[in-house]
Amino acid sequence: MITTLIQTSLSKRFLSKVLPVLFIASVVFLAVLAWLELEKAQEVNAHLAQQKVNNLSRLLTEPVWQLAHSVSENILETTLEDPSVGCVSLEHASGGVLTSPPLQVGICENSEAGWSHFTSSIVYSGPRGDHELGTVSLHADVSSSWQDITGQLWGLALLVAILFLALVTTTTLAFRWTILRPLNSFSESLKHYQNTGKRLPVDWQSRDELGLLINEYNATLQLQSKTERQLSEAKDEAEQALASLKEAQDMLIQTEKLASLGRLVAGIAHEINTPVGNSRTVVTALGLKVKMFNQELESGLLKRSSLDKFLASLDEAIRILDSSLDMAAEQISNFKQVAVDQTSTQQRRFDLKEVVDEVIYTLRPRIKHTRFNVEVDVPEGIELNSFPGPLGQIITNCFNNALIHGFEGRDEGCITISARRKGEHDVMLEISDDGIGMSAAELKKAFDPFFTTKMGRGGSGLGLHIVFNLVNTVLRGSVELDSAPGKGLKLMFRIPVQVLADA
Repeated sequence: MITTLIQTSLSKRFLSKVLPVLFIASVVFLAVLAWLELEKAQEVNAHLAQQKVNNLSRLLTEPVWQLAHSVSENILETTLEDPSVGCVSLEHASGGVLTSPPLQVGICENSEAGWSHFTSSIVYSGPRGDHELGTVSLHADVSSSWQDITGQLWGLALLVAILFLALVTTTTLAFRWTILRPLNSFSESLKHYQNTGKRLPVDWQSRDELGLLINEYNATLQLQSKTERQLSEAKDEAEQALASLKEAQDMLIQTEKLASLGRLVAGIAHEINTPVGNSRTVVTALGLKVKMFNQELESGLLKRSSLDKFLASLDEAIRILDSSLDMAAEQISNFKQVAVDQTSTQQRRFDLKEVVDEVIYTLRPRIKHTRFNVEVDVPEGIELNSFPGPLGQIITNCFNNALIHGFEGRDEGCITISARRKGEHDVMLEISDDGIGMSAAELKKAFDPFFTTKMGRGGSGLGLHIVFNLVNTVLRGSVELDSAPGKGLKLMFRIPVQVLADA
C-alpha cells in the first residue's frame, strides 16, 4: 500500500512539471513546421513557374524558327488557362536570326502585387550551332497562403499530436524505469529482510543518486562479489556494443546502396518530366485548335485558309509530340540500362560520329548558359556494329562525372571527345577534361561501386562503375583511366568495331 501511494504521488508530481514543457515544445515545433511548409510551398510554386516558362521556351523553339506565329500565339493562349499565370509575352531577339513584333497574351503591365516575373531564352540548336531566337516571359502568382496548405497543416498537427503522445508515453515509461523501478526493487529487498532476516542484493545498476544509494546498500551485503559482478556486466556491455556496431555498419552499407539507387531514379524521373510536360502542353494546345476548327466547321464558315492553317498546326504538333515522346522513351531505355548494367536495345550498324553528335546534342543544354564547353573530334566514316544505346550512356556518365566532380569549385572548363581507328578491329575513344583531376589513391577506387569524392553531398558513386560494366560486359571492350591532381582526367576506351554474338 505504501509503495502504491508513493508511485502515484511521484508520477503526478513529475507529470505536472513535464507535461507543460512538452506541450509548449510541441506547439512551437508545430509552428515551425507550418512555417517551413508554407515557405516550401512558395518555393515549389516558383520552381513550377520557372519550369513552366522553360518548357514553354522549348515548345516555342520550332514555331518561332518556322515563323509559325499562329502556333506560337495558340501556345501562349493555352498557357493562360493556368489561373496562376497572369500574362505571357514572346519577344524576338533583336538583330537575331528572326525578327517580328513582340507577341503578348494577357495584361502584363497591370499585374497585381506579389506576382513574379519569369523568363527563359528560346534557343534553336541546328547543324550550324545555337541561335537565340528570343525570350518568353510570364507573370505568375507564386505566393502561398495558409489555406493552400490546409491539408499539410492537418497532417502536421496529427504528426505533432502523435509526437506529443509518444513523448508523454516515453517520458512516463522512462520515469518508471529510472526512478520507480529501482525504488520498488529496494523496497522488495527490505521486505525480504523483514520476513526472513536475510538481505538480498538489489539488482540495479545506474550512475545517478539512486544508483549510488543501491550500490552502497549492496556493498554492505556482498563486498567481495561486487567486483566480479561489475566485470561480468562490463564484459556483457562491451559484447553488446560490438554487436550493435557491426549491425549499424551493415545497415549503413545497405542504406547507402538504396540512397544511391534512389538518386538515380530521381534523376531519371526529372529528365522524363520535361518531354512528358512538353507533350501534355502540345496536346492541350492541339485540343484547343481542334475545338476552334470544329466550331468553324459546324458554322459552315470553314475556309480553305483555315483548313490549311489547322493542318499546318496539326503537323507541327505531331512533330513536337514525336520528338518529345522519343526523348522520353530514350530516357526510360537509359534507365533500364543503368539498373541492370546491360543493354536491352538492339545491336545495329552506325556511324560513331553520328551517335556522339546526337548524345552531345542532348547534353549541351546543361552547359549552354555556362562557360563550360564540349569539343568533339570524331572523324566521319568510323562504322561500328555494336550497341549505340550503351555507348551513349557511357558518354553521358563521363560528361556528368566531369561536371559534378572534375569541375568542382570551377566556373569554366572543357570536355574533349575524340576517336580514331586502332588497327582493323578496334576503335580508341577518349573522353577527357581539364578539371581538378584525381589522386593516385582515388584512381585505384574510381571504378569501385559507391566510391565517390562527394560522399554526403549528392554523389552516388555509381557513375564510373556503370561505365566500367557497360564497356566490358556489353561493348566487349576495355577502359583505362589517367589523371593527376590539377591535370584533369582522361578515360581511354578500346571498343571492338563489331560485337560478336557469342562473345
